[in-house]
This record gives sequence, structure tokens and C-alpha cells, in this order.
Amino acid sequence: MQVLDKGLSALSQALLDQGFRAVDEFDLFVTFTRDNDPLKIHVSPNGSFAVFDSADELLTEGEGAEDLYRVLTTRTEPYNQRRRTYRSPARSTR
Repeated sequence: MQVLDKGLSALSQALLDQGFRAVDEFDLFVTFTRDNDPLKIHVSPNGSFAVFDSADELLTEGEGAEDLYRVLTTRTEPYNQRRRTYRSPARSTR
């Protein structure tokens, strides 16, 4: 059975793949941001992370790539207004 890497290296690579870049390192923790995104993600060596908004308010915490994926797919969407489109609940009929 293969053990999944849930540490800093795995999360760092996942964030880099999503356009984030490391902007600060303090002790063993690394902070990631990306252009035009108010999220700041602080990652610890054991793979736990904390996500903050532009006002440095804690949005959520998690551990490992699965939690990080959920954050990136659910939490970042409201902040990126360019991607949001309104769809009417009414469906057209043929």
C-alpha cells in the first residue's frame, strides 16, 4: 500500500500547479498567494494549512491535498467575480 505525501512538498506542488507562488517563509511555514486572488494559504511542514482572506480573516483550515482541493474549488470561486456567470433557473424547451 502506497502512503500519500500530505506534507509541505505535496501541498506546495499542488499550489504551484494552481498558479500560486511562495511569497513568505517563516520558520518551517510557507505562505502562498496568486495574482488577482485575495486568498493567502499558510502551509505547515506536516501538510496542515490555513486559508486567510485579504483582511487576514481565517476562512478555513485543513490537512492534506484532498482538503486543499476542496478549498480551492469551493472557497476561491466567490472571490473571482470574472468567472462567475448568472444562469437563470428556468430552462428552455425545444
